[in-house]
Amino acid sequence: MTSPNTEFPDFGLTPEQRRHAVRGHYYEWPGMDGERGEIWCYSDRFSYRAGETVALHVSSTAATFGITITRDGGSENKVFEKSGIAARWQDTPDQCSAEGCGWDPSFEFRVGAGWPSGAYRVTLTADGLDGKPIQCHHIFIVCPQPGRKPGRVLQVAATGTWLAYNTWGGSNHYQGITGPDRNQYSPIVSTQRPWCRGFVVLPKDAPRVPLEVAVPPKTVPRYPHMEWALATGHSKKYASSGWASYDSHFFRFAERAGYQVDLASQHDLHFSPEILDGYDCAVFVGHDEYWTWEMRDAVD
Repeated sequence: MTSPNTEFPDFGLTPEQRRHAVRGHYYEWPGMDGERGEIWCYSDRFSYRAGETVALHVSSTAATFGITITRDGGSENKVFEKSGIAARWQDTPDQCSAEGCGWDPSFEFRVGAGWPSGAYRVTLTADGLDGKPIQCHHIFIVCPQPGRKPGRVLQVAATGTWLAYNTWGGSNHYQGITGPDRNQYSPIVSTQRPWCRGFVVLPKDAPRVPLEVAVPPKTVPRYPHMEWALATGHSKKYASSGWASYDSHFFRFAERAGYQVDLASQHDLHFSPEILDGYDCAVFVGHDEYWTWEMRDAVD
């Protein structure tokens, strides 16, 4: 029997930095990487069906970028790849987290007829200003086609909660840069902005919210996931929401276990509640906190 770990991990932060990691407000914003350069993107929608067109809105310090699209399920399957796509830096409104970035579309592609329902991870790669590669990650969902699907399960991704915690641009439902003193959260957040770092992909050693440290009573609280986020340049909220920390684990497990699983977004549940009609079972996984009345009514 192994003894539980009683020491908090050390990510090289000072006591002041550890406090800032928990109490401070840090977030992703255009220009944050300075001389290294950067690339960001978002799509016009969260989900699509086969045959529909995905529009990517990209802002980059590089003149061109390459794209790889991989289905992220029980196995990883690359479905699309292209290089030499033109890019440019696009100005971003100060309140983009609430109002949207407003970037022009940079690249469009069509969802293949043979792409099964699921989550599709987009990786954009370009040359940084220092000659080293820069990347960003995005994700979109391919929804199932209408019709009866006996024996299949519909997983509904918690996109409402993803939005609520997304820190990109400065404001979410918890902290922010809105208000006269630029210190208020925003009750309204936009879908038209990139996902913060850590929502789409994470290294395997990224700490989760549950502590892996056995602490005695009266121990001073520590939050390793937030300390790791500050030390590695990830979002403060990466462990609170997102595909990488929550929804992906069940989807991959279910496919590996032999279940036939389709994927939809909560926004599909809101605007197209009939998506549930073809299924005997729908699953809602992980941190699934933010719903509209319409979403709940559809399930009820």
